[in-house]
Amino acid sequence: MENSALPLVPDGEKKTSRFGWLAAILIALLILVPASVYAWRYFYNPCEVDAVKDASAFLVIQLKSYDHLYQVASTASQTSYEPPVLVMQQVQVDTQEIEVPACMRTAKNELISYMNTVIRAFRAWGAGEKDATVTDLLTQSDDHYDKFYDELDAIKKCAPWCFR
Repeated sequence: MENSALPLVPDGEKKTSRFGWLAAILIALLILVPASVYAWRYFYNPCEVDAVKDASAFLVIQLKSYDHLYQVASTASQTSYEPPVLVMQQVQVDTQEIEVPACMRTAKNELISYMNTVIRAFRAWGAGEKDATVTDLLTQSDDHYDKFYDELDAIKKCAPWCFR
């Protein structure tokens, strides 16, 4: 009969813990994940709450200024719509040059698209294009307008942890 008290591991080798490497990985993750999040927030925070508030306020001011010009241009005749549309273009260019946090780029792009589409609609109307073309452009601009506000709302809710 064999001696059942003999170790199953050959001489010279130590029995290692099955879970030692798993425990080491878990401990490393518990240290690295919070450290990484902290480093990301410290060095690259793309969505700081104050920056989001400031950029949102500025974009909304630009939008209100633009919409005021939109109302003026919409009451003009086909021969006198040009001056307000030129100012609208300048507001659009100024808005495009605004630096925003990384998480707000989509919102800013939607606002720029809204402005560009409205300008294209006025140009089409001034050129005497079909009403359907102008209406389609205005519908597209409404979609961009709605998406802009949807993005702003989403960013305000997730800041500073937005991953957009």
